[in-house]
Amino acid sequence: MGVWGNNQSGRTEKGGRMTSEDKGCREDSARGFTLIELLVVIAIIALLMGIMMPALQRVRKQARAVYCLSSLKQLGVAMTAYAMDNKDYIPRALDHEVKWILAFIPYLGSEYKHVQDYREVDVYQCPSFPRQGVGQYGHSNGEQTVDYVVNAWDMTDPGFSTGDRGNQMDEPTKLGQIKSPAMRIYMADNSAGEWRPVVRDRYELDILSRFNYLDVWSSTHLPASTRETKGSNLTRRIAANRHRGDGCNNLFFDGHADWLHKTKNTARFWCGFEDPNPIN
Repeated sequence: MGVWGNNQSGRTEKGGRMTSEDKGCREDSARGFTLIELLVVIAIIALLMGIMMPALQRVRKQARAVYCLSSLKQLGVAMTAYAMDNKDYIPRALDHEVKWILAFIPYLGSEYKHVQDYREVDVYQCPSFPRQGVGQYGHSNGEQTVDYVVNAWDMTDPGFSTGDRGNQMDEPTKLGQIKSPAMRIYMADNSAGEWRPVVRDRYELDILSRFNYLDVWSSTHLPASTRETKGSNLTRRIAANRHRGDGCNNLFFDGHADWLHKTKNTARFWCGFEDPNPIN
């Protein structure tokens, strides 16, 4: 080999020695990131995360809202199927022996056909129900098993002038007798707060149902109501701020589900009449 040549490691040699050019290349290839460069990279990553996190949170919130609407629609299918098997009757108030949360289980699909405990039914749980905080008697909201309230308002005699600002319909109602079913709500997101009872099991479901805590039949129960007195039966029961802001998801008697702003979700959607003196 002549004066210029390559050794086995691929280095260029002159007289068997590494040139200054080769040394410079080797030093450049061995040099890592400087502290400033690392800090710049970290700052860029933090900036991107700051931009992306709000968007990801919005996507997660929207996904939970969609899941809730899908669950309500499934409950709407169960409601219709139950009516077909029971001479068109559907459950109303939970204080009646026929409770929707128990009666609908066989109509929610094959996966729930043999379920005996309503707490095992996933569609009864809204992913946006606030599990933090406590309800009545200091019970954790994380233990709530009734995430939806049902329409038990008397549609023939709403009772706006009574002391309760409404009349309850305990007995099951024929689905075909509901006027304007696409404009009448059957079920909605349950409110959460220190004034609302937390139903943890079947025993508490039966007890609290007798006190009419889980149905909507008064203007004081509507989402625009600000009444939150502990121990009172006349407090807000429909969620005022769920999924998309100031409102909640609702299932209508025709089976469709939709979100309504709390100021739009008035007595008209529940009993067919507007309260001349709405609660606020």
